[in-house]
Amino acid sequence: MSSSLRLRPPIRLLVDLVLLGLLIVLVENFGRIWGPPTKRGFFCDDESLMYPYRENTVSPMLLHWLGLYLPLISLVVLESFLSHRKDIAPWGTLWPVYNTVRWFLYGYVFNDLLKGIGKQAIGRLRPHFFAVCSPHFLDGTSCSDASHRGALKYHTDYECQPNLSQATEEMLRDVNVSFPSGHSAMAFYGLVFVALHLRRRRWPLSGSLLSPVLQLACVAVAWFVAISRVMDYKHHWSDVAAGSLLGAGSAFAVSRAAANEELQWRCQNSLANAKQVAAVVDGAADKEGQQMPHDLSLVTCQISN
Repeated sequence: MSSSLRLRPPIRLLVDLVLLGLLIVLVENFGRIWGPPTKRGFFCDDESLMYPYRENTVSPMLLHWLGLYLPLISLVVLESFLSHRKDIAPWGTLWPVYNTVRWFLYGYVFNDLLKGIGKQAIGRLRPHFFAVCSPHFLDGTSCSDASHRGALKYHTDYECQPNLSQATEEMLRDVNVSFPSGHSAMAFYGLVFVALHLRRRRWPLSGSLLSPVLQLACVAVAWFVAISRVMDYKHHWSDVAAGSLLGAGSAFAVSRAAANEELQWRCQNSLANAKQVAAVVDGAADKEGQQMPHDLSLVTCQISN
């Protein structure tokens, strides 16, 4: 029995690492696996697609720091600090760190996969579509020609003209993946997860407003990232709303799963410790010819699970 208990944590760790690695490879190459996004048409008088092209206020690198790297580093540092203050076994000391990190990474993959499916399947055009694509129809005409002005015709057969718009290959590739907003989804996921984790840990300075202020800062940064996508004409407001809800919902679900897993782990440890104490007490009672009641924590922990 003792050998199986020693082998169980490394096996679980290995399985989790393999699964997370496979999922990360999947989401990072999702566009290649899925193929080109759905090609949507447009109306020539659609004013929601006539905004100018602007550079990102929040660059992709800054987004990854705000939504992935900094939250992950903060969670590792916080859990390591809190774990080393507890008088528990070596594997138990590292387990809260491991549990938080694995669920955070799983939620990141979960959130990114759902976002990718939405982008590739919907194929919604960005607000700067006309500025980037400069679409021309198969007969050589465009929306600027008199024959297309005011015509309520949905155009699906068109080709982008990068020589006219000076658009790069990357700009053309991203012009029809507007829904949902990936920036909003990633920012809200990472920062809302940290805010919920601070709430669950009641850190720092439990009972004061310090922790709520830190949570507010996390949500405020995520909100700024989201609205910057509308400011930069990268997304429609509904894209940002959907991405924000996706990220926040993923954070709530994964944070809850991590909390439940930790509760189960703590109860199992309490049960194991209670059984050891009961065995020692029962042994001493047998020597004295007495009957001792079992620890009620066994029943309490089972009920709480």
